[in-house]
Amino acid sequence: MPSQLLIYPIVILIANTIGAISGMGGGVIIKPALQIFDLDSVLIINFYSSVAVFTMSITSTLKQLHAEQHINMKYAIWLGIGSVIGGALGDFTFKQIYDALGDDLSVVVQMVLVIISLILSLYGSSGHIQPLYLAGTSVMFMSGLGLGWLATVLGIGGGPINIACFLVLLGLEIRPATIYSIITIFFSQGAKIIQALASKSIMNVDPLMIIVIIITALLGGWLGAIISNRITEKRILMLFNLVVVFVLILDAGNLIGYLV
Repeated sequence: MPSQLLIYPIVILIANTIGAISGMGGGVIIKPALQIFDLDSVLIINFYSSVAVFTMSITSTLKQLHAEQHINMKYAIWLGIGSVIGGALGDFTFKQIYDALGDDLSVVVQMVLVIISLILSLYGSSGHIQPLYLAGTSVMFMSGLGLGWLATVLGIGGGPINIACFLVLLGLEIRPATIYSIITIFFSQGAKIIQALASKSIMNVDPLMIIVIIITALLGGWLGAIISNRITEKRILMLFNLVVVFVLILDAGNLIGYLV
């Protein structure tokens, strides 16, 4: 417990600050970083990560709204509905994978899928793909459904995939893409947390750790939103790409460590 109380808050603060700036949510950093220390099972780490990015998404979105960043509320609502359904389906899917493969093998499967998704996200944000400029509530609903499902299955909050999707499918600029990404994370991870608590599948969660994670995540989301509103879109995109590369290396190292 002393190790978790020292390591987890530091990781979550840094990850959520970066995640709020870049729209990645922090989970993509939190999960592989905590797995390096191997202090909890993958189920517990997934749950802690979800609590952290869900909390961050609340403060980050409120801060962005206060700064009067433009959000199409109709799109946001349909994106949220899709994300809730996708998040619940993703949590169910991961439970099936976990029950079938066990802790170690399910971690390996997640890592491989995360690495593939990060590579695709990098390519999607590189500008080499012509945006489709899709629009409409049905597009937002299906985007939320798919992204919510994938984010929860991978246990990373979905940030990099969200950003690439909004850049390519909707043709958004990086700043609005980060805001819609945080909204997607809020609903998908909220659905995952509610489902996990309702099913009582998380029995060994420490209440003190949850309190520490929430406080740290709130601070990270608040700091990230402040920084995001003060830097250019070019710098946000640069940070996004740097973080994706960093996490790609982190996940590749974790995967090699599990396999050897």
